[in-house]
Amino acid sequence: MSKKYPMTYEEYDKRVIELFLDLYPKDKQETAKEIVNNALKAEPNLIKGLYGDTCFRYDHPEIYSETCKKVFEDYLLNSIPVRNLDMMIGGNLD
Repeated sequence: MSKKYPMTYEEYDKRVIELFLDLYPKDKQETAKEIVNNALKAEPNLIKGLYGDTCFRYDHPEIYSETCKKVFEDYLLNSIPVRNLDMMIGGNLD
């Protein structure tokens, strides 16, 4: 059985949160993790929406060019969903 996207939702969720936490120094990651967990309790579909957007980009080379097939790679995960997550719930831990 082949899957349509390079990552399942569960893999995506885990990776986006890992990359989000990597934005912060090691000593502040636990606080950042609490912020993410609280945001996901308040809005459980937050990362599902980001996943849906990433899947849409993946499916539409006519809009996003052939780079759309790279949207599940760390570089583009960092530049789109992780930065969106940071803007929405950013911890201001700097």
